[in-house]
Amino acid sequence: MSWRTVLSRAWQWFDYRVILPGLARLPLPVGALLAQWRGLFNGWLDLEWRSLSLQQRFVYDATYAAQQQLCPQATPQQWRRQTRQRFVVNSREEWEASLFLRYPVEQFKAASTVYGLQEWLVAQRLGQPMVLLTPHFDSFCMGIVLLGLHGLKVHAVSSAVVEDPRVHPAVRRFYWQKYRGMERYMNGGLIRHQEQDNRHFYRALQQGEAVVILADLPTPNQQSLVVPFLDQLRCMASGPLRVAQKTHSLVGAFVCLHERTGQYRLMCTPLRSLDAELPARSFVPLYAFLDAYIHRYPARWWAADLLRAYHNAT
Repeated sequence: MSWRTVLSRAWQWFDYRVILPGLARLPLPVGALLAQWRGLFNGWLDLEWRSLSLQQRFVYDATYAAQQQLCPQATPQQWRRQTRQRFVVNSREEWEASLFLRYPVEQFKAASTVYGLQEWLVAQRLGQPMVLLTPHFDSFCMGIVLLGLHGLKVHAVSSAVVEDPRVHPAVRRFYWQKYRGMERYMNGGLIRHQEQDNRHFYRALQQGEAVVILADLPTPNQQSLVVPFLDQLRCMASGPLRVAQKTHSLVGAFVCLHERTGQYRLMCTPLRSLDAELPARSFVPLYAFLDAYIHRYPARWWAADLLRAYHNAT
């Protein structure tokens, strides 16, 4: 094992077992400030657990290239600033995840504003299943928690990529704790890896509950969900379409914006039934909604490095 690998593994252990839990125990303003500094440090050295797991740092360069595509009229200085800000947003999101088990986040409900959720609550009371889309954008996990705090029973789809043996055990433990912490606020809803327990989500929808699926995942599969997204006709993962079709679910989307420490703005779209003739058409306004927020706040899309993996529909 090379000295670089030893140093990388030691840093990940210290970061995810000492720094993040420690920040979650500090007063909120102090923890938020230090999380911002952590993000600036990570951006300076291009530190991100996926890069360190693969022993190939790619997030900074891929994010910079994405900012060039998203903001073609900006200057190199602005692209660099937005790329560094991506690391700050990601660090804050990880700090928020550490709060779920260590801080009474119920108090964030009163301090936050929510738009459009009432329709979703009524639909659930009527037993209508819902497939809800959101991207790796800003404080999306806090958004799921806020859905639960406002009364929605919600499940969320995760990925087994965090269980890859190349991922440091401290990172795997962090994600396990993050998901268990979120479940405390989801009204009985669960977070499960789609590769390991996909049936769980079908059962939940058949019972009239809500399932959150990440919307910004690309796919090379020909049977993809083709929608206008981020200035191109994109091939996106077809999971949301497939699940909604099989369970006759309504579909919607949301984003959660961080406004200041402990205060968020949750924006929910109207629910839509699947188009009988062309079901994918029902997702077009949902992706337009997400597209608008990513273009408005490009640095908050902390999965912007995915853009290089998107396939355009031809």
